[in-house]
Amino acid sequence: MRPISLKTLSGALFITLCAATTAFAATTEADSLSAALSRARTPAEREQTYVRLADLCADSTALAALYWEAALTEAAGAGDDYGCREALDRLVQGFSAKQPERALEYVRLADSLLPDRRFALFRASLNAFWLWKQMSVANSFEAIDRALAEFRERQPGSLTPEEEIEWEFLTGLSIDYSSIATEAYGNIPQAIPYVEQALAKLEKYPLEERVHFEKLCREELADIYLYADDPRAAGQIGRCIDLHRAWVAADKRFERPRRDSAEYLMRSYGKMVFLGGLLTREEVDGYYDKCMELARGRGDREEIYNTSARYYRDRGDYERSTAYMDSLLTHYAETGKKADLGSIYIAQSHLYEKAGDYAKALEAMRKGNDFRYHSRMDQAQSKLAEMQALYDVNRLELEKSRLADRNKLFLLVAGGIVLLLLAGWAAYQQAMVRRLKLARTQFMAASEEAQRQSRRAQESEKMKTAFINSMCHEIRTPLNAINGFSELLLTEQEPAARQAFQAEIWKSTTALTALLENMLELSQLVSSESPLPVAQTDIRLLCAERLELQKQLGDNPAVEYVNEAGTEIEIPTNAFYLTRVVDNLLHNAAKFTAAGRITLRCRNDEPRRTLQISVSDTGIGIPPEKQEWVFERFTKVDPFKPGSGIGLYLCRLIVTRLGGDIRVCPEYSGGCCIRIELPY
Repeated sequence: MRPISLKTLSGALFITLCAATTAFAATTEADSLSAALSRARTPAEREQTYVRLADLCADSTALAALYWEAALTEAAGAGDDYGCREALDRLVQGFSAKQPERALEYVRLADSLLPDRRFALFRASLNAFWLWKQMSVANSFEAIDRALAEFRERQPGSLTPEEEIEWEFLTGLSIDYSSIATEAYGNIPQAIPYVEQALAKLEKYPLEERVHFEKLCREELADIYLYADDPRAAGQIGRCIDLHRAWVAADKRFERPRRDSAEYLMRSYGKMVFLGGLLTREEVDGYYDKCMELARGRGDREEIYNTSARYYRDRGDYERSTAYMDSLLTHYAETGKKADLGSIYIAQSHLYEKAGDYAKALEAMRKGNDFRYHSRMDQAQSKLAEMQALYDVNRLELEKSRLADRNKLFLLVAGGIVLLLLAGWAAYQQAMVRRLKLARTQFMAASEEAQRQSRRAQESEKMKTAFINSMCHEIRTPLNAINGFSELLLTEQEPAARQAFQAEIWKSTTALTALLENMLELSQLVSSESPLPVAQTDIRLLCAERLELQKQLGDNPAVEYVNEAGTEIEIPTNAFYLTRVVDNLLHNAAKFTAAGRITLRCRNDEPRRTLQISVSDTGIGIPPEKQEWVFERFTKVDPFKPGSGIGLYLCRLIVTRLGGDIRVCPEYSGGCCIRIELPY
């Protein structure tokens, strides 16, 4: 094992040195590009700077996405078709796996930015890629089934040539992944004719128009050939490499020294290595050397470990293959990247078995089964969360019924006491005077208690009624918009109007989904008392991203958004729930500030080990007597503003679960300021 360990260590040292050198150079270049951005005067100049910044920050998905979004805006303003296509392609690929709804926004945005017929294939390729990711990552077949059903419902002959190509490709894609999901692997080759027909129809188009969709088809066809042990898989991967190079070569706009065109080639060479017995040993060796050269240059440890494990497994060097698998598992543990660890352990177990090390094979098999078990448990927990919301609604109804029954019983008992006292008064007029006074006192106390119970029941009923009315209004508003624009969409023939109606339907659907997600999240937080999981989080980056997103969503030029996040701050916390808190506070500030300034501050009090985050605005403010009241459920400062009245209640619930405190700053008089304090 010593030679393998030394080789692995030297490779890791080389990767680390490359990364450090690249980081230093990237910092200097980023400063230079930021200075150039301030001097840019035209959309084309700004687009060029944003693209170079995106190339420079390719390793940071979140930061690169911000630059590609800015580059897309400038490319549209400059009329740069290539720039629009590249930015849309990068954004859809970057968000499809982790933020599918956001990726779908860019798929739909392509219809308005690139409406010409010559971009129809590109628009179709974005939609097809998004559907592909929903099946391969989220195991969801609903979206592609819905798309195919829409194609089938169209009148014969009404499909455009581009839609026919998309239909052929999606049909083959659906057959492929449904066969994998049901473990009917023998049906996978049935998808081949559909993808091949789509490729045959694509050949009639110029390369510039078909390059994206053709690469998508050939990548899928290569995967299917690989499943079927068809040697044609290598040819399809080679064609994909040629298409990638042709697309990069078509960019004649400006120099891009940091453009990462090696990643796609590296992944493609890695796929060639995975073809195994379909190529000669010399060919596999050549592709492996090319893949490793590019991977080491990029410092991509995941590609190095994964491809090397497969390469040495096919060579029969099980000891070295299992060593690379160990390095791959360690890499996933250090980076926290999600992966199918169960499959890796199972594959490692088989290699140990072939090598005759049955003890390690058993241990790896157990670990693999444990990971698969936990994965299934996570899916079950997701289903349970959906049922929890229904259970909570039924529980509230039951509590109301019990309270009403208790009040009726109490009033009945009080009435019986009154009747007994009246009967005693008639029988014992003289002897029962003092007892009557005592009974009267008891009756008054009981009556007061009954009134208190009645008031509580009325307040509970009012709160429920207010909540139901608010929710009905909040749900009815987007539903009416969806219904109205859907009816208009069925009758309208003008493409521009149809696109506008589709945008409004999407906007209302997003609002309705966000409302229901808030209610489900509130139910889950209330019903659970377990501590929230925490991880090391870059607070300054989180605040910057949420402030920029709110600025785009608010779309109010009269409001200035100011970021005072200070220096870099990293603390252990729950990034998901903290994001929800910051989004709620920024959304409230934007809602009640028609014009002025919204400021997001972040400060790290190291002596107290406390993080302070505050959101202040110059809006209408909150009266002093309501500064604590606004954190209760279903409360709204302005009943005429849209909202369910649970935003600040949800914020306090999350912050409390994180061990912190949230309150309105009483000393702030310029509007409203809400401060969060989180210990760490």
